Amino acid sequence: MPPAFKENLARFVPVEALDEVAGIIVQHGIRFKVQGSRLSKLGDFRPARNGSPYQITINGTLNVYAFLLVFFHELAHLLVWEKFGRQVEPHGRAWKETFGFLLRQAIEKGYFHPSISQTIYEYSFRVKASGLGEARLQRLLRMFDKETVDAFDKVFLEDIPASTIFMAANGRLFRKEEKLRKRFRCHCLANKRKYLFHPLAEVTPVSQEKD
Repeated sequence: MPPAFKENLARFVPVEALDEVAGIIVQHGIRFKVQGSRLSKLGDFRPARNGSPYQITINGTLNVYAFLLVFFHELAHLLVWEKFGRQVEPHGRAWKETFGFLLRQAIEKGYFHPSISQTIYEYSFRVKASGLGEARLQRLLRMFDKETVDAFDKVFLEDIPASTIFMAANGRLFRKEEKLRKRFRCHCLANKRKYLFHPLAEVTPVSQEKD
């Protein structure tokens, strides 16, 4: 595997997943292309035909976690094609089970950010054929878009309004609730538990929407 290949791929996938994604591409002999922004689709898969290799293309404008999710979407097509060919529907049961399994494996290996892992895990049991999944998952994924990350600065928890959704230092998403004596109670969106935060904890507001 040429070093330049992995160096280029590292721009698009989480560093934790780099070796595996690169290995999959080589193992299956995939012609892998990164495209510019396409409004009609985020990625696509073309089966091997007439001596041509499998081909997967993905939009290069996606953030690394959205890119990885789309990669597994297209990889599921490839794996189903290898096993069934044209015998099954492109987004039928076999594809859904394969895609969901790939996502759960990726979560177990720590490839997705902790703040979105639980939502992706839930989505893996009801995957969809198009886009980046359900509205809540799309919203969370957008938090990692470059323009979104650059737009927010860290602030003190006490300075943001109640019900604001924020990202804590550990990467998890919380919703600010009421103050209990000297600390604020906050609701973790991932595990639904309540945590107490110091008023001067530095956080990154990401949304005013409620869970």
